Amino acid sequence: MLVIAEAALECVPEEISSHPAVSNRAKKLGYKAQETLLDRSYHHAAMKRLLESWKRGRPDIVHFALMEALSTPLFIQGYLDVYVHTFDNKIISMAGGLRIPKSYFRFEGLMQDLFRNGAVKSDDGSPLMEMEKGTLAELIGEAKPDRVVGLSSAGVQSNAEQVVRKNSLDRKCMFVIGGFPKGHFGDNTKALFNCTYSIENIGLEAHVVIARILYECEKMKRSS
Repeated sequence: MLVIAEAALECVPEEISSHPAVSNRAKKLGYKAQETLLDRSYHHAAMKRLLESWKRGRPDIVHFALMEALSTPLFIQGYLDVYVHTFDNKIISMAGGLRIPKSYFRFEGLMQDLFRNGAVKSDDGSPLMEMEKGTLAELIGEAKPDRVVGLSSAGVQSNAEQVVRKNSLDRKCMFVIGGFPKGHFGDNTKALFNCTYSIENIGLEAHVVIARILYECEKMKRSS
């Protein structure tokens, strides 16, 4: 399992919905302000008022991370479950075989539909993505992994191969990767991990960590 946690993916919160930077962008998109994604590229001036604003308003990070994860043989062949846990405690689950748009603007529209309707469905009505309120702790309680492994530059120094082999062999493992631009996991999140590792001696972007971890998972699966 892969979880992109505390992800900087949310709709514009009510407290800044009337700010000109927000209302002008919403008008251009043809949505109500609180139906648009919070995005630092457009809402930087308004976001100064928000709690932990440095961790928020980067849906592009989630887009890159999902493109990486959902394009792997591991996911395509049905061996990987992918979830997004958002900053404001929503859980997004992905249907098997899902492919998301490579265009960010199409991804943005898809996410706005998801937040508005709670689901995105195929032409035949089957769910492609579903969203519900929930914490990371609740997701872990439902998924029941044997191990919950955090990946963070603040973790114990290791490498992707060692992390996967130590924690995934004959175990149902959940890898948790931050979906935010700055800072570290919150204390409530860190308390859920059995262990936390850094796989490089420099900070890596989420999609790079995902690529390295999932590649090692694929190698281990082929050799088992």
